[in-house]
Amino acid sequence: MSKVVVVGGGVSGLIASIVASQKHEVILLEANDKCGKKILLTGNGKCNYWNQDIHIRNYDTDHYDNLDTILKNQEEVYSFLESIGIYPKIKNGYYYPYSNQASSVRTILIKELERRKVKVIYQFKVEKIQKEENQFILKSSNQELACDQVILATGGKACPKTGSDGSGYFLAESFHHCIDKVTPSLVPLKANDSSLKDWDGVRCDSKVSLYIDNQKIKEEVGEIQLTDYGVSGICIFNLSGCATRSLEQKKAVSLHINFLPSLETDFDNWFQARNKQIPNHTLEELLESILPYKLMLVLFKKSGIRKEDSWDTLSEEKKAQFIKTITDYELEITESLSFDRCQVTAGGVSLSEINPNTMESLIIPHLYLVGELLDVDGKCGGFNMAFAFISGYIAGRSISC
Repeated sequence: MSKVVVVGGGVSGLIASIVASQKHEVILLEANDKCGKKILLTGNGKCNYWNQDIHIRNYDTDHYDNLDTILKNQEEVYSFLESIGIYPKIKNGYYYPYSNQASSVRTILIKELERRKVKVIYQFKVEKIQKEENQFILKSSNQELACDQVILATGGKACPKTGSDGSGYFLAESFHHCIDKVTPSLVPLKANDSSLKDWDGVRCDSKVSLYIDNQKIKEEVGEIQLTDYGVSGICIFNLSGCATRSLEQKKAVSLHINFLPSLETDFDNWFQARNKQIPNHTLEELLESILPYKLMLVLFKKSGIRKEDSWDTLSEEKKAQFIKTITDYELEITESLSFDRCQVTAGGVSLSEINPNTMESLIIPHLYLVGELLDVDGKCGGFNMAFAFISGYIAGRSISC
């Protein structure tokens, strides 16, 4: 039996502690006065903790082969979550606790710690870890603790008010792990455009394509929110990690927005037909029930036409410009909002430096790294919490005697 210290009481640290305690003495160190603070924020307080489509296509990482190996454990991990009492309500492939309360998941995990007699030390902020022969020495400003094995589950830098301050990266670096540049992900994006103040507050269904150095990289469909600084919404969040990484690399980042995605390939014919169906109407009247009014005015202005113009009086050049503005609105992205506005962190410890079958460091034996500390970030929909559960479970299961 080993003495195992888990650093961090978030999702990955809690599940790692619970699983490791089946065979080992486990001590969980938490810098806050409570564990699982970030759990309470997930899914707008409903805790979207899993998804029926846990697959590498829903993640960004530096090593997809390693991620694929990790995710192959998903059925075992999900069965374990059910075995400790987490019962799902499934909606459109998203898994929530049946209570729709994030506190339910947190309570189950905390009580499982107690049931398995895991010792939790609160307000223990690990500032330094040293390896001395076959032991690790963990130090805070006024405490010190020795153990045989360590699981680093400190989280990233997202939501710093929950205690995610990025300190885990420094601990990993002290053991010579490389940190891929850390940026916000699942975050609103700022833009450079003259129309931002005019469309502020508009919500609309759109198709959004992410371009990096003028090359189309990804595409998402869903509701977006137009703001006075740029764009937000789930489909923007799902593109944001790749966008922030590229901005950090000084690449040109832009979004191409189709405000009427269902009419993308036939907008011209559709508009001609609508004009015939309700003749002698202005462009404003033709689009009155189609687009939000504030957005409509922005599109008119961007196209160089007036709301009182009619379709028949527009030149072919103006028609083509108007169609392109509606179906391919280009928006230059300049930066994202900060870590305190993002949901997860992109970047972190490279998956190339851990054993994906055990989550053990390939540099330091008996050191395990899990969760958001690693260079893995998923889309909205429970993917990030699922990865935290899966990686933490594997580490807890893999602790050697």
